Amino acid sequence: MKIAIYGGSFDPPHLGHYNIVLEALKKLDIQKLIVLPNFQNPWKTTTKFKPQKRLELLKKLFSTFPKVEISDFEISNGRPTKTIESMRYFSKRYSDIYFIIGADNLEKLEKWDNFDELEEMITFIIATRGDIQIPKKYLKLEVDFPISSTELRENFDMQKIPEKIRDQFS
Repeated sequence: MKIAIYGGSFDPPHLGHYNIVLEALKKLDIQKLIVLPNFQNPWKTTTKFKPQKRLELLKKLFSTFPKVEISDFEISNGRPTKTIESMRYFSKRYSDIYFIIGADNLEKLEKWDNFDELEEMITFIIATRGDIQIPKKYLKLEVDFPISSTELRENFDMQKIPEKIRDQFS
């Protein structure tokens, strides 16, 4: 079974995340898309929303998408979980894995633990963002939605939150 995994903090889930999932479902030949919220990003020290809240928001947001599964694997660990650990877990269940990240993660990508093993295990798909150049060795997912969770946490704008989960922010 060919799947895609879209990992991230989703702190909070916003229209950019939503559009990446929509485009992946449209453009990738996959049977399932797993959204994998982390407990805490290893590169960050704080979160706005607790892990369980982010998990609930994602479940509500994608509840009507039959091909989307929200995984609590990293959140259930109760600690920051490195991508290699998660991919080892999922590669025992699936043989063909795309891993979707935003282009803003490219700068640190090769610094991820066991990066060489990751490259052997999964196929990276990079969601476009602004004018960030994507190396030819990666597959590209054209999604240009000008929003970041960091900016949203600093200047909260309800219009950038999918309508389906807006009531969770009042």
